[in-house]
Amino acid sequence: FFWTPFDVTRLIIADKTQAPSPTHWFGTDHFGRDIFSMIMVGARNSIAVALVAVGIGIGVGVPLGALAAARGGVVDEAVMRLN
Repeated sequence: FFWTPFDVTRLIIADKTQAPSPTHWFGTDHFGRDIFSMIMVGARNSIAVALVAVGIGIGVGVPLGALAAARGGVVDEAVMRLN
């Protein structure tokens, strides 16, 4: 994780349960891991899942909307009823 300030897998017992400071913005946990770094790693996973979900929504929604707009009539009604 090259963009985090501290390695999230490294345990630093001397730094355990520190309060927020300029070095550790959100403090450290009981193993001495930087909480801000762990949040950054978790955010990376959450953003990746969100981007995949948006991609699937666009990939399905745009063709269905274009088909309904181009054909109209029965196709438009079917797409409207499915949504």
